[in-house]
Amino acid sequence: MRDRQELTLDGAALTFSGEHVCLYQGAGVGLVRWSCAGGRRELSDETRQPWHVVSFIHSGAFVLRAAGRSEVIDATSVLLHNPGAPYRSEHPFGCCDRGSAIAVSRDLLLGVLAFHDPTAAERPHALFRRTHAHGFSRAHLLQRRLIRNLQGGLAPSEPLAIETAVLELLGEVAAGCSRLSGRSLPHHDSSRARRDYVQDAKALIQQRFCEPLELADVARALYVSTYHLCRLFKEETGLPIHRYLNRLRLREALERVAGGEDDLTEIALSVGFSCHSHLTRAFHREFGVPPSEVRRPAA
Repeated sequence: MRDRQELTLDGAALTFSGEHVCLYQGAGVGLVRWSCAGGRRELSDETRQPWHVVSFIHSGAFVLRAAGRSEVIDATSVLLHNPGAPYRSEHPFGCCDRGSAIAVSRDLLLGVLAFHDPTAAERPHALFRRTHAHGFSRAHLLQRRLIRNLQGGLAPSEPLAIETAVLELLGEVAAGCSRLSGRSLPHHDSSRARRDYVQDAKALIQQRFCEPLELADVARALYVSTYHLCRLFKEETGLPIHRYLNRLRLREALERVAGGEDDLTEIALSVGFSCHSHLTRAFHREFGVPPSEVRRPAA
């Protein structure tokens, strides 16, 4: 696996032992796959990340030395790096571990953690209380699905879908950390306030669904955090916000295809998809038939 692109957020490059591949880089979030193949067994140099980083181990194991302690990190582990916090690693089991990581901005992560831990704002530059954790089975599952989708064709030009998945994943990690710390959830919004947020979000998406809309655009307009918006929207509608957006796009595409338009590339680009193949796949998943079937005259 060769380096395709260095993951750099706000001009600061993240450091990974061995080889890595940048899968996605957006506003305040980046995803990378890494592998320690070809690395060193002995104790590594001290490493500090410039951003908050959540790292998952896919296979293999190594020893983490951080905060004055040594810990075996394996595929049941989640690493939690605060910016500037030093750590070192060694590989007594061989340099065969690999995994993936999410780098996230302080503001975006704070919006997630604050929902589960009201004291998070008191630690603006060290939002994670621990260097690692074990368990978090659902977070591991969500993370594997996200990586698989990115490697299997989920377009980087669909930032809302990617960032929604990242926020759900970070929410699972935050909830797990909250359980480990014995902290309870803060008070939820009233039912009326929840409905108002969701209805306002729907109205904004309805007006702009043909644009390359990002979660931050919607959240900023509603004066709410992206994570809070995603939770409210899914709880109130039963749909992730990016799926609602795609359904609006697909309904518009269906109307145009059924109306006789045959340039799928033009339709795709005009309703917010990255290309005609992306539209065709989404269309088939939603309606059970490809666009060509809709254009075909009924028997």
